[in-house]
Amino acid sequence: MDAFNDLRRQARDKRDKSIIEARDAYAATLARIAALEQDILGRDLSSHRTISSCIDSLVPTDRPFTTQDIVAGLEALDPRRNWRKRSIDSHISRLRERGIVRRIKKSQNTTPAVYVRVGVSVQPLPFEDMTLPEVVEKVLRESQPMRQTELVTAMMEAGYQTTMTSKNLRNAVGVVLRKDKMYREKNGAWVVV
Repeated sequence: MDAFNDLRRQARDKRDKSIIEARDAYAATLARIAALEQDILGRDLSSHRTISSCIDSLVPTDRPFTTQDIVAGLEALDPRRNWRKRSIDSHISRLRERGIVRRIKKSQNTTPAVYVRVGVSVQPLPFEDMTLPEVVEKVLRESQPMRQTELVTAMMEAGYQTTMTSKNLRNAVGVVLRKDKMYREKNGAWVVV
């Protein structure tokens, strides 16, 4: 009796294997038909590449770049395609999160941010990619105590770049100092506690 059960099991396995092979062949045929249909009807070509793969191929491996460089490369790659800046920015943010690229300079008004692939040696910029509160903390930790105006002057002399006027920068630094509890004012000068 066991021999007949083994024969039934072998027949069932052979049938299941044939069904899987037929389904795989059917799926492959449908994929080829869909690619032909897209190519013939003139919609998206089967050779259509995603925006992320296009950006990945354009990120320089030897020098810094901006989003404008990527946009120019994408337009040269396919001038008929609509390249959305928001999609480009989102993908570059994902590359930063994954540690593939890093930002070396924040954008300021009309100048775009500057990025570089991780591992590429570039001339370090002062306060590279730091926010105003981070710069205030760093400068104060290096030479405290300082008055608010002295702090702003020390930041500018150390290479901090901004489009704000000196008065507006001084006011913004004052807001940071008063808002964060890590700073204390002693005799008109600020210190980090």
